[in-house]
Amino acid sequence: MAIKKSSGYGFHIPRFYVIYLAVTVAVVLIIIASLGVVSNRLAEYEDTQPKYVAAEVFSRYFEPAVNYDALLADARYDHSAGTPEMIKLYLVDEIGNEPITYSIGSSNDTDEVKFIVLAGSKQLASINLKPMEEKTEHGYTQYEFSYIELYINSDSGDTPPETSELPTLLTVSFDIPSYCTVTVDGAALKEDDIFERHMRTDALKYYPSDAHNTGGVEYTIYKLNTLEELPESVVVTDPEGTEAEVTFDSDTNTYTADITYSVALAEEYSEFVTEAIESYAAFVQRVPGTSLSKLKKSGSFDLNSDVYADIEEAAKSIWMVTTPSGNDFENVYIGEFFAHTDSIFSCHISFTQLLHRDGNEDYPDQINMYVFLHKVDDKYQIYEWYNA
Repeated sequence: MAIKKSSGYGFHIPRFYVIYLAVTVAVVLIIIASLGVVSNRLAEYEDTQPKYVAAEVFSRYFEPAVNYDALLADARYDHSAGTPEMIKLYLVDEIGNEPITYSIGSSNDTDEVKFIVLAGSKQLASINLKPMEEKTEHGYTQYEFSYIELYINSDSGDTPPETSELPTLLTVSFDIPSYCTVTVDGAALKEDDIFERHMRTDALKYYPSDAHNTGGVEYTIYKLNTLEELPESVVVTDPEGTEAEVTFDSDTNTYTADITYSVALAEEYSEFVTEAIESYAAFVQRVPGTSLSKLKKSGSFDLNSDVYADIEEAAKSIWMVTTPSGNDFENVYIGEFFAHTDSIFSCHISFTQLLHRDGNEDYPDQINMYVFLHKVDDKYQIYEWYNA
């Protein structure tokens, strides 16, 4: 059909072609959108494949060369077969110049995915993965590393060196705050004994909201794999000399230390924080002699912080609070001073403020909060707090 010239200016496109082009464009856009959805779904499915986790584990222990120390520290194997050094010599002999590869294997556990590590054609080890509880957005199963197992006598007629008279060796772990040191039977553990570092988010109830803060306490895991028996003493000490409480998990042979609190910070800032929070508590209850200007001039609060902004906001409505004749503070507790960085620390404070009202019973006002202070011009000021 030819395009007809209209009686107006220019040319007029027939309605049929307008509708046809609009429908075509809409169909193309729907197809493109559908392809995007399918592509994203396929990418999500591909990312969950266990082969990628196996590749990471294989790289950790076998590339670019066998990491015997890590392998013998982490792998499951028959410890009665010899000392780690003897097992290492055995593995070196088994591997020889053979290339080390891995491929998917079969497992007796239907939920487990097993990859077999080969030295040439000899089965050397297995990498075992387990499904994670959390699935992807569209319900695909994700996998995580479970354990690695060494086949000490894999496909060969040889056996490890005779060790029938040798004691069984233990692998013992020590999970402690990174700012602490640990001594085992009087000997301090060293950098060479470190296995990994990780963050414990449950070590404290609250953390500073600053962007640079990781929201946890860094812990270091040390491992010893040449102990013939469990140590008689494990002592974890912070830089101030305070000993941490240590617990033992017999299932994993792991000693775990709690965090410690700073005695030095407590000695220097307990009175400062107590006076600041008591002054705030008295002000918001309209105790005679208190005022916003006194809080501001005290220097206890960072005037640019959300905390001070909240205090100013509260000041607008305290006229509704009944003015007491006076007040007292009872059961004052302050402690748990913890240095998050060189310029930020927190503590826990609680007390009961008794508000006296002439002719009436005293009214108790409970305060229980975690307070955060940071340095402003080389002086610590309160800038954040949370209810306990």
